[in-house]
Amino acid sequence: MARVSSFAARDLPCGKCSEFHGLYLADNVHLQWTVARVSHSVNLWKGIQKQIMTTSEHHTWFRWVVLGQILIVTFSSAMIMISFAPLMGIVAKDLGISIGTASFGFMGLHMLATAVSCAIAGYLIDRFRVFSVINASMVLLVVSNALLPWLGHSYWTTVAIRIAEAAGCAPVWVAIGPAVALWFPRREAGAATGLQSMVMSFGVMFGLVVSPHLALSAGSWQRGIAWMSVGLGVATVFVFSVSQMAKKHSPAAPAEPPTSEPAGIFALLGTRPFLAGMIGLSCGVWTLQTFNSLTPGYLAVLPPMGLGLGALTAGKLMTTVLLAGIVASLVGGLLVDKVFGGRARPVVLTGFVLVAVTPVLMTVPHIASQRSALTLCLILIGTGTPFINPVILGFAAKTFSPSMVGKVVGSWMSVAMFSGAVGVMLGSAALGSTGAYRLPMETISAVAVAGLVAALFIYPRQSDSILKLELEDRGEVPCDSRCPSRLGS
Repeated sequence: MARVSSFAARDLPCGKCSEFHGLYLADNVHLQWTVARVSHSVNLWKGIQKQIMTTSEHHTWFRWVVLGQILIVTFSSAMIMISFAPLMGIVAKDLGISIGTASFGFMGLHMLATAVSCAIAGYLIDRFRVFSVINASMVLLVVSNALLPWLGHSYWTTVAIRIAEAAGCAPVWVAIGPAVALWFPRREAGAATGLQSMVMSFGVMFGLVVSPHLALSAGSWQRGIAWMSVGLGVATVFVFSVSQMAKKHSPAAPAEPPTSEPAGIFALLGTRPFLAGMIGLSCGVWTLQTFNSLTPGYLAVLPPMGLGLGALTAGKLMTTVLLAGIVASLVGGLLVDKVFGGRARPVVLTGFVLVAVTPVLMTVPHIASQRSALTLCLILIGTGTPFINPVILGFAAKTFSPSMVGKVVGSWMSVAMFSGAVGVMLGSAALGSTGAYRLPMETISAVAVAGLVAALFIYPRQSDSILKLELEDRGEVPCDSRCPSRLGS
């Protein structure tokens, strides 16, 4: 019996080795295995209780105020980022350029500048902290957007304003990682990133609807978009107030000890979770930004290039995409946590399937000519996109240690923004060369297929102790290398 206890304490048997251990331990093995599993579960539960107690001590209520600041900046950035999209035909006519040139300069170069600014913002946040960079970004947004009535009458000065706006929009996409890692416990990281995705959809929806109305009310698109600076100014006051309040609240200490991971971000570059997540997020941002940039024009401009629905109707139809995205942001998190047991891969795969199919369907004349079928396509792609990007960011928060999440998310977002800029520019170039939206839409579907392949490899490492225990309970973990059945094979 002493030999049995010693063996059970040293090597906890897995499901594949039950026959071996049954022969070796006879009738006592099941009791010993059960006792060991119960003891392990009790110790795990005590660790969870200790983590919750530590979280309550170090993560105060002020973390929600910090998140509120991030969400307000997210809303403002998303609104400014998309404000030109429903006005592309009006802007192109006013400046005497083609729609393809306008899309390239005001959306494509804007996205490229955002990608560069994300890399710079990551360095600045590490150097000067989140609040200082967020404050500066809001000031830049207010000033650059307010200059449109004076500088928005030529192509290149308007491009310069869009580049400055990109520099103001970029920091918040990077800041969410360090802010959540610093102020939030790890079990709330997914909810925080999901809320940012939802607020981003609200901001895009608001920009798509409001910018055409403001342009019509103000008498020119320059003054209409500049009026948004009033709301940005109010938001800036709140952002500065939170930054001042944050000085009185100590940042949260890590709720869990650091895990054994590579020392630097460069050591992660060759790992499967890092590469799969980066490629998947890049494909997701590519498809999202390209679709959001091109589709309003496709809906608004006259046939044969577009559907001829007008800027106002196009803006209203695009809200369908965003409303579906708001709901899907919540549903995606529930599917990951409740239905798929924390696994992100099934949800990401579903999102890429929807994004791969829908753009091609929208170019089919029979579907595009029917408002109900067109609306259904917009709902489907609006549902698919939040199943990709926020879920992948949640995957990063759960897979990498808290000390590495900020660096991982920052590097992923920089590469993803570059991909989105390339996607918008290639879509604009295809639109200008062919004079039709079919090829740009087909390109979106092709990139979604590439993301679908990358999503097949989006699953956590089995070396994570808690995840390994859960997978072992479901019989999904292979035999350990020390297992007697493998030693004898």
